[in-house]
Amino acid sequence: MAGKRVGLVLSGGGALGTAHVGVLEVLESAAIRPSCITGTSAGSAVGAAYCGGLSLDEIQAVALSMQWSKVGRVVRPRGGFFDGSRLEEYLISLIGDRTFEDLDIPFAAAAADILGDELLILKEGRVAPAVRASCAFPGVFTPVEVEGRVLVDGGLINNLPVAAARELGAEYVIAVDLSAPLVGHRKPPANLMEMWLMSLGTLIRNTNREASLADVVIRPEVGEFNWVELSRAAEILDRGRLAAELALPTILRDLRQEDAVES
Repeated sequence: MAGKRVGLVLSGGGALGTAHVGVLEVLESAAIRPSCITGTSAGSAVGAAYCGGLSLDEIQAVALSMQWSKVGRVVRPRGGFFDGSRLEEYLISLIGDRTFEDLDIPFAAAAADILGDELLILKEGRVAPAVRASCAFPGVFTPVEVEGRVLVDGGLINNLPVAAARELGAEYVIAVDLSAPLVGHRKPPANLMEMWLMSLGTLIRNTNREASLADVVIRPEVGEFNWVELSRAAEILDRGRLAAELALPTILRDLRQEDAVES
């Protein structure tokens, strides 16, 4: 679709990130192809794969077959229980050891520098380490050390990096927010790890302060799923499709109106 440069912003959400694939499918079917993508955590992984040239069929196949063993390896606890280097290696196996400058579509990943208490928008150098840093859920995955910085999941500071998409040149921003409130019956955390994940999930659900900067926010109804539930990927993907289909008339109307104003 010609006209305004469309930016797509993909939030974090662990296993819920599969919903982003459903959103991309609906947008692509409507001939809406993003001019740039920014993402945090799971959103950065999906965004990197798409900007790296994988087709949606390929990304969907990856999402539906994903296992935690593909992205992490258990290690002696030292900053995290899992070494995230496997995620880096896996992404390289999918799109190659690309730099941001080499990608088919401009892309940026959000990470948090926990020593400097600072949000970093990574958009230069190698893509795979940047995505690994963006996905380094604190205490679960080991942090990524870069030039004296200790980088972890960007969702700690900004789970929806809309401003970064504007900086990449987006004129119309579609944000996908996976921070739906929990629904249904929930059991108390059974162990320390569950307690840690639930606590961090609550924190990250409240770091979407840039949502108001987007032109449209798509919010898939994923509150009944948890962030580690990879076995329900197909259902989560469908929730992404449904939410995007509901938002599509508004997006198409906005883009057509803007095209008419420009002409």
